[in-house]
Amino acid sequence: MLLAQLTDTHITVPQTKNENCYVKLEALKKCVIQINKLDTLPDVVIHTGDLSHNGHEDEYTLTKSIMDELQVPYLITAGNRDSVKNLVNEFGLTSQRNLDQHFIQYSADITSYRLVSVDTSSQDSNLGFLNFQKLAHLDKLLGQNPDRPTIIFMHHPPITLSNSNPSKHEYKNYRMVKNFAEIVDRHPQIITILCGHIHRSFSSYINASPVLVMPPLCKKLHRGIIDQSTVPEIAFRLHSFQENAFDKTTVVTVN
Repeated sequence: MLLAQLTDTHITVPQTKNENCYVKLEALKKCVIQINKLDTLPDVVIHTGDLSHNGHEDEYTLTKSIMDELQVPYLITAGNRDSVKNLVNEFGLTSQRNLDQHFIQYSADITSYRLVSVDTSSQDSNLGFLNFQKLAHLDKLLGQNPDRPTIIFMHHPPITLSNSNPSKHEYKNYRMVKNFAEIVDRHPQIITILCGHIHRSFSSYINASPVLVMPPLCKKLHRGIIDQSTVPEIAFRLHSFQENAFDKTTVVTVN
């Protein structure tokens, strides 16, 4: 299977001649065109959150109009800048209800693999949020087809991001990171976890499952500490899977 990953597009609707607005918009348009021109089309495209910058309806209407040009199916999950309510309405998704909060978690079967969206967004914070209801729902989704190799896609990386003490992470508390890892322990069919959010490349593991973090589509949003001259202006990731396992990742530069 071939999977294309986009993340952190932070689309806003043009109001003035704001450069960032048009640069981000053009990056997404060019990315969709490039994906459609690949010699081998991906089986699916995923967006790992922060589709829009403010979570406004008109931002999602604009984003969807561009992504609908893709010649292959695409799946999305919520980021900290996204509005779950507006994502659900504009993209025709189904939300799960947790008291007064809705969250987007679902599965989709693509070729011989299962893709599972995990909603790490919070109503009141930019940090990741995985409470009991979300994790229980995820555990239930994973239990529905335990023999199918599964790829999880989510916004906040569910890992520590430093060797400091205390460890740096992007969640409201570290217990959420540990609880997620315990679910991965119980479901060995999970072969890869794909994320965004930190605006730079990063990789780690939860047990034997690689955790791959993609930087934003547009260089202008990149926060990496590496030499910025080496960062493409626009780039996405192509992940390949063979024999029910992760194979490799290719960085595709968009012209």
